[in-house]
Amino acid sequence: MTVSQQATPSWTKALHPFVERDDVRVELKTPITLPTGKMILDVPAVFMRFPRWTGAPFVDDFGKKASGMIDLDGEHLFAELAVLRLLEKDGWAGRWVNTYSGKGEIWKYLTEWRDVPREEQRNRVIEDAEPRQLLARVAGLNKPARYAGCWDTFAWRDSEFVFLECKRTTAKAKDLVKAEQEDWLRSALYLGDPRLSLASFCFVQWDYR
Repeated sequence: MTVSQQATPSWTKALHPFVERDDVRVELKTPITLPTGKMILDVPAVFMRFPRWTGAPFVDDFGKKASGMIDLDGEHLFAELAVLRLLEKDGWAGRWVNTYSGKGEIWKYLTEWRDVPREEQRNRVIEDAEPRQLLARVAGLNKPARYAGCWDTFAWRDSEFVFLECKRTTAKAKDLVKAEQEDWLRSALYLGDPRLSLASFCFVQWDYR
């Protein structure tokens, strides 16, 4: 039996003002077979369009170049932080879990990207015990990669959790989840925590308006 359709999760309405398509699926290169025998072939996805930032680029664009030019309510953002802002408006908290050069660990937890050099970006550790511990449990099961492959934006509200992976692409592009992201998804689902399901993951494909 395959798993491809899930009930609409509560976090989706936070993204809707910028969602162009919400019927997208992104295939897994290696299907995931759950302990129950159910097989996951793909993950939920949306296609979003964001306003383009027309001001100067960041001093350090983190190698993302034009992908770091989103304008959301006058704030200059990367896509990872743009989706976080939308979730925050709906009562969620979260972080861009950035594993840049982390070798399996987290480089920084980000809630903003200031127009300063990379080393000066502020690390905002997760103070809430429940999301911090859940993230650590997934990493502990995701051996040997640990946090490598963690989906970009991790957010929570009460006992609800969501992981979103952002990628700039076209509306008609056929994408695949990267192997290390598949491993993170598999570890999260194998954790057996009822708060994590396939509906806790979303692949955010996006472009500019």
